[in-house]
Amino acid sequence: MDKIRKLLESVDACAERLEQLNNRFAHLATESTHESVETWKKVKDRIQFDYGDEKKVYTSGPDVQAIAIELLEKQGHSLEDVIDILVTEHDIEINIEGLAQTIGRTAYIAALRRDAAELLKNAISFSQIANLWNDLDRPAFGGENWTARSVAILVE
Repeated sequence: MDKIRKLLESVDACAERLEQLNNRFAHLATESTHESVETWKKVKDRIQFDYGDEKKVYTSGPDVQAIAIELLEKQGHSLEDVIDILVTEHDIEINIEGLAQTIGRTAYIAALRRDAAELLKNAISFSQIANLWNDLDRPAFGGENWTARSVAILVE
């Protein structure tokens, strides 16, 4: 199952990068490259990405997803701050993989991009960001660990 998850994340990262290239270099994009991205988007909607072995699905109690997204997007907290707030203020135990799964891929990517932008403003390199994120156990896309290249692709 882990190999399939890695494969799907890799394909998704490739499709996202291809879409970025299609947009940036529109004069070089072809019907085939646009069609490939659109086909993957349709397939991806039917696939649930698994960000960790611990799957906690909260069916009763507070809406964890809504609370977490509120804390991330509207209040500007980091992923680790959201985990701490969920524990201290809402008595919800969750790890970083569970948070990524709960908030969804789009919100997770947005949080990573905000964090990376702030770190880059402070002259932190892509390699240093990758090391930091690996130390924080943040789930990576397209591989087991963050690399300078994967961080660079994420922020472009």
